[in-house]
Amino acid sequence: MAEPSYLTPEERAEWERVLEAANRTNIFCHCRSCGHEWVASEPQVCECGSRSVQAIACWQFPDD
Repeated sequence: MAEPSYLTPEERAEWERVLEAANRTNIFCHCRSCGHEWVASEPQVCECGSRSVQAIACWQFPDD
């Protein structure tokens, strides 16, 4: 049995669109080699040249 939805189909589509946009434009990057951290629109090579970079969508972090 499916869980009840509290959003209309239009509200859910808008919520998914906003979440997808946040995933594309707010990526927290952490270099495993030197510890440098930054936010980018996509995973990147670190300024130290390391490709060992952890990339996590920023929306996964609380604001407080």
